[in-house]
Amino acid sequence: MSRTSNVGFVYRQYTKDGIFMADYKSSREAAEAAGTSSGAVVRAAHGERKTGGGFIWKKVKEETPQDNIEISGESCIGYHDKRPVLQMDLEGTEICQFNSIAHASRATGISRRSLSCALNGAQKTAGGYRWMLKEE
Repeated sequence: MSRTSNVGFVYRQYTKDGIFMADYKSSREAAEAAGTSSGAVVRAAHGERKTGGGFIWKKVKEETPQDNIEISGESCIGYHDKRPVLQMDLEGTEICQFNSIAHASRATGISRRSLSCALNGAQKTAGGYRWMLKEE
């Protein structure tokens, strides 16, 4: 049974190449079809992971056209991403640069999950700071 907050939403499954596969009414239904955990589907759908069970997932309104979803696996920042990240105050002034999410997490005490959510745009800040990937 899906929660009230999921009414009108579906979990949309795509291949890693961005090809639509199916819609599911709940994360549990999606997980069973994909052979993975519902947590993996939810984390991928919310941008906390690149994939869940080898698929790209999006949680969208049911009426959203399948081709109206931007698929970009490269834009998702996972817990173990090794690219440099910048810590900034709320006004956008750079405070510090870290070699990776793991390094930033160890140095600041902010969880890797919170940092990756902030970098993916799932939340605005982590630990009271703004975060972004360093431009190369």
